[in-house]
Amino acid sequence: MENLIYDFTEDNPATNWITVNDNVMGGRSEGGFSFKKKRLIFSGTTNTNGGGFSSIRTNPSDFSLGDKEGLHIRYKGDGRTYKLGVRMEGKSVSYRSNFTTGNGWQEVRIPFDEMDVSWRGRPLSKDEHPLIKSKIRSIEFMIYDKQDGPFTLQVDWIKSY
Repeated sequence: MENLIYDFTEDNPATNWITVNDNVMGGRSEGGFSFKKKRLIFSGTTNTNGGGFSSIRTNPSDFSLGDKEGLHIRYKGDGRTYKLGVRMEGKSVSYRSNFTTGNGWQEVRIPFDEMDVSWRGRPLSKDEHPLIKSKIRSIEFMIYDKQDGPFTLQVDWIKSY
């Protein structure tokens, strides 16, 4: 049974999202989000001289994911590799998995148990930092593919399964 988390049809979807780019560590990438035709647009330019990443994430919210296996998204990209991730309440570590983009609209299901855990880009042990699904409070998209240049990812919806 899938549950819809976001389809970006609410009156002001921008209030649910924030941007975190590599300028938090002296980087030069630029990125952010917008909404067009009821779709989330994550776009900008990465610069590997000083970081090389851009990310957006939801403001904290309880998505009721305790009994879910993962996230399911419908997206259209630009050929680059992105990351879909989650964060738990009160924790600064991230749990993420890569997904690739190609031609046209695509869908991917990403199981929570296949997400890698890291802190500020440094890998951590899943045994020492287990993901507790009932404590997930944020969903994030990130680009960190070690390439310079523009990027655009469109997201039609986010569901849990």
